[in-house]
Amino acid sequence: MKPQIMLALVLMGMLAMHCKDAEAISFPWSCASLSGVCRQGVCLPSELYFGPLGCGKGFQCCVSHFL
Repeated sequence: MKPQIMLALVLMGMLAMHCKDAEAISFPWSCASLSGVCRQGVCLPSELYFGPLGCGKGFQCCVSHFL
């Protein structure tokens, strides 16, 4: 095989493995990048609800302030 094709296949394989391991990272932002906390149940009254946004199954992103 040509070196360029082999390099492209290796890079695509690495990307596929990374995407499989990082399923929660589907957006360029996450709960941590918004200074939020993943909570199970409901957010505190002083926090805003942002959905699952990078949290595990059954958890939701709660942000106390949004800049």
